[in-house]
Amino acid sequence: MSENMSYSSVLYEMQEIKDEWRRNTFTYLEGQKERYALLLEVRRIRVAQMYADGRVHDGSMQSG
Repeated sequence: MSENMSYSSVLYEMQEIKDEWRRNTFTYLEGQKERYALLLEVRRIRVAQMYADGRVHDGSMQSG
């Protein structure tokens, strides 16, 4: 399901759910909360993989 989605489409769908949640007086429609939780987990796995691969700037600065 979400494993085949591009990383940007995961972020876009998360943003759409958050926007709709705001429009609906901060209540989720049926299935939105579960879908958002699934997308969030996919995103967390992706970020953890990027950290493991060394593809995230850690903020340290090397002088040289």
